[in-house]
Amino acid sequence: MRAVHFVPAAVVLLALGALGAVAQLDHPAATAAPVAATRPVTVSSADRVCPPALGGGSGTVASIAAPAQAPGSTVSGQAELTALPQAGLALHPVNPVSLTSAGALTLLTVPAASSTAKKGSQTPAGWSVSASGTMAQAIEAEVAQTSGLASVRCAEPGSDIWFAGPGQQNGASQIQLDLMNIDSLTANVEIRMITDAGPVQLGNGTGITVPPHTTVTQSLASAAGSSAVVAIEVHTTAGRVAADVSEGGSHGGTTNWLPNAAEPSTKLVIPGVPQSSGAAGLYLAVPGSANAKVNVVAITTQGQFRPFSSQAVELPSESASYVALPPLGGAAAALEISSNVPVTAAVLVPGSGVGAFTAATAPVSEQAVVAGSGAAGPAARASQVSSVPAGRTVVVPVKAPAGAKSGSPFAIVITPLSGSGPLYAARVETRGQTVVSIIPAVSALTTISLPPVRDSYDAVSP
Repeated sequence: MRAVHFVPAAVVLLALGALGAVAQLDHPAATAAPVAATRPVTVSSADRVCPPALGGGSGTVASIAAPAQAPGSTVSGQAELTALPQAGLALHPVNPVSLTSAGALTLLTVPAASSTAKKGSQTPAGWSVSASGTMAQAIEAEVAQTSGLASVRCAEPGSDIWFAGPGQQNGASQIQLDLMNIDSLTANVEIRMITDAGPVQLGNGTGITVPPHTTVTQSLASAAGSSAVVAIEVHTTAGRVAADVSEGGSHGGTTNWLPNAAEPSTKLVIPGVPQSSGAAGLYLAVPGSANAKVNVVAITTQGQFRPFSSQAVELPSESASYVALPPLGGAAAALEISSNVPVTAAVLVPGSGVGAFTAATAPVSEQAVVAGSGAAGPAARASQVSSVPAGRTVVVPVKAPAGAKSGSPFAIVITPLSGSGPLYAARVETRGQTVVSIIPAVSALTTISLPPVRDSYDAVSP
């Protein structure tokens, strides 16, 4: 295990220090006018990919498609969930599940795939969520409990995906990777693992083939060995995939999802570190060949401070490390991380099972949607405006919209208002004093901006 050292800190640029934000919950605001150099285009097609339900069998997907429409407007297009069965297995076909409501939360039960060779045998399957027309606007989906509480976000397919979390020494004796391919092109995937002991060679080095419209599941526990920390990179050399990592203990205890972490960068923000009775832990991965000097600033409800005082954390190259966070002033916080070389990061908060994770993410652009929020108590107003002072974290209690039945699940829409600075957010769910779920808020767009087309053409010929 490589040691973690501390070195004197340099001057840190606080990206959030001079900016504030105003956000509206549960009621999307109009999109700000695009700058002259870009052209707004309405989103007409979108995909999300959900991993198989933990433990196999059927599962629940919480989904919301299209924001609430203006009076007299119509909803076009469709959204449906399509099974992505395990590659190479002879299975009965599973019919698509349609999402019919726009602007409202829907809880969908998705069945497991069943074997054609062995009656009653079920195998977990991933699910693609494909939407078109207005049903594609601001679509979001999460794998949820039957109560509607989201446990992991259904992500977009990509070509470079990162995770960071504990290894076997810290309770994760089971590490499972699910790879889902929603395209008609075969995806070739290379898995890179970095631990506290350095890089790990996986398999025979030939990579993993994920056929079209299938799921491939791999156990990474043996490769991780007795490591205390693991960081996992999923990189495609052809095609694209969605990826999810789940971790659990060896005796059938609670299994937890690792959220997708931001790609390595010299500037990161991790939102949604709640007040907790136990100490949170910071997982950091340095994928490059140069050592990292990492500075951490906690942005709390009381203001900003450096949890490691006037020191920076020094991390060796090509390694993953765990750093225990001191108490963050007994308040909810976000972490701003700056480094001399690109790093990626996640935070583990004590809670049920291994705990609850939050990871580095991008600021909210246009709006963010968390589809699966837990059952609520007495109803409250459906929309509220909250001001977030510069360099502060604000805790906003959210309840179900007025008129909703007690115990009903609900979705949350977070919209930065005009003139706001960068806004980061996460939905935190607690039961008593126990944190059970954290979902970092990710942008769910209704429009995208395209660069202008110019009357020139450049090409390079070999």
